[in-house]
Amino acid sequence: RLLILKRDRYLCQCEECKRTGRGLPATEVDHRIPKSEGGTDAPDNLCAINTDCHKCKTARESARARARAKS
Repeated sequence: RLLILKRDRYLCQCEECKRTGRGLPATEVDHRIPKSEGGTDAPDNLCAINTDCHKCKTARESARARARAKS
């Protein structure tokens, strides 16, 4: 976790922050591709993320999982 945060300079690397150029502080580490969708724990699949961004991303991923379960 600490290695990923340091690598990403403690700045959020979520798609929204990168797209808008925001530099929100990151205190958590997230899987770019969720493990439930085939992602791994490899460093290139991990990134620093802001707490609020992480909550939003997790909610979107959960909605996708629920939609898949209904199919």
